[in-house]
Amino acid sequence: MRHDNITKDVALVVDLDRTLITADVAMESLVRIGMGSFRGLFTLLICLFRGRAAMKRYLARVAPVDAAKLPYREEVLTLIREARRQGRTIILASAAHWRTANRVAAHLGMFDLVIASRGRTNMKGKTKLAQIRAAIGDAAFDYVGDAPADRPIWQESRIAYTVGVATGTSHEQRLFKGRTLTRALIKAARPHQWAKNALVFVPLATSGLMLNALAIGQALIAFAFMSVIASSVYILNDLVDIDSDRLHAKKRSRPLASGDLPIPVAVIAATVMMLGGLVGSFVLLSPLTFAAMACYCGLTMTYSFRLKSAMIADVLALACLYTIRIVAGAAAINVTTSFWLLLFSVFFFLSLGYLKRYIELSSSARQDHELLSGRGYIRTDTAIVAISGIAAGMVSILVVVLFAEAMGQTMSYTSPAMLWLLPLPLLYWLNRIWMMGGRGQVDSDPVAFAVTDPKSIAVGISIAAIVMLAKYAPVMAWMATHNLV
Repeated sequence: MRHDNITKDVALVVDLDRTLITADVAMESLVRIGMGSFRGLFTLLICLFRGRAAMKRYLARVAPVDAAKLPYREEVLTLIREARRQGRTIILASAAHWRTANRVAAHLGMFDLVIASRGRTNMKGKTKLAQIRAAIGDAAFDYVGDAPADRPIWQESRIAYTVGVATGTSHEQRLFKGRTLTRALIKAARPHQWAKNALVFVPLATSGLMLNALAIGQALIAFAFMSVIASSVYILNDLVDIDSDRLHAKKRSRPLASGDLPIPVAVIAATVMMLGGLVGSFVLLSPLTFAAMACYCGLTMTYSFRLKSAMIADVLALACLYTIRIVAGAAAINVTTSFWLLLFSVFFFLSLGYLKRYIELSSSARQDHELLSGRGYIRTDTAIVAISGIAAGMVSILVVVLFAEAMGQTMSYTSPAMLWLLPLPLLYWLNRIWMMGGRGQVDSDPVAFAVTDPKSIAVGISIAAIVMLAKYAPVMAWMATHNLV
């Protein structure tokens, strides 16, 4: 009983940023303002010159945090619940602005006192320690923190709980072992999505340069730089979508949404990767390839910050982004991109872009009149989105039919009649993936699904075989009769 009384008299003091929550509210507010307008960003810079406390005050007022959407650390919540059961005083002590800290405290309903930055006072390190002492006097306390700035507080605490750096004390208890930044960064870069960049090899296949070592090398370099640039965009896209991702059942585990990847690290990594890909393509590839990749960067940035929430413009942008990959591949091996291929690509990927939105709308739990999170569509748009997507897919097949007809009047293919077989596997695949999408059997990204789906891969191989036979069938037959193959 005496031990329980001693424990009850020991306050539990908990930090907020990257401790109670895995995120940094000030950094997230800064991102929201930066995305909002140049005027807001300029005002923020002025506040920064007046000190951190002034900047936090501006962020808390202009970009208030939604406490219900924050990613809370379960290990710390468990500790707080146990302290409440013991009847201990629980204090939220944070360098965040008092408005932000009060919102979090009100949402959780677990704290007896809130200590936070106010006016020109930045409640950090020794300043925070002095405020804790002013609140509880010389009484013992336990402190939960995450950063080197917390070490003066840990040194005076009874138990130094940490979810980040080592406390430098003998009474340390680690609540969270942590995940490596490298692993979080790799996950945010989404290397599994690089399969989409295989589109840069399409001109290599259609140009007949598949056995040319130089062309293969140039295409591989283009693929590598396109993948690096794409990864940088994925990171920036996740940064923009932090709030909406946290409301999504699967996307909430992404490194930025979950707080595993700090925002400053993400911004630096994305910038380095984007510049590295652009500079590399400028130095090692043709000027036209660099121009294509620069256009890809510009359009993806525009899509992430603006077009993603614009109805119809978003799927048009997605179709163009896939088509630019083909243009970059053609420029890398110095061949002219076929008009037929570009036209087919635009309509084909427009269909898949609509399918992506159709899947998101079908799985959304929002009311019919509510906008899909981060998008420009509502639930009642589902039927129109499906009709538009299927129509775009059928137009892409019509382009293939017209292509087969046109090639029959040229000498580009030795057996152009074989090209009339192309619509069959395409019809099968487009109808199948739309039906699977309607049944909820396709993930949110149809292209990512296709590169791992065995039947989709089989369709791709059959299409490649048809093109090869159309181009080389008589030649291959002649070589076979002369025992050359």
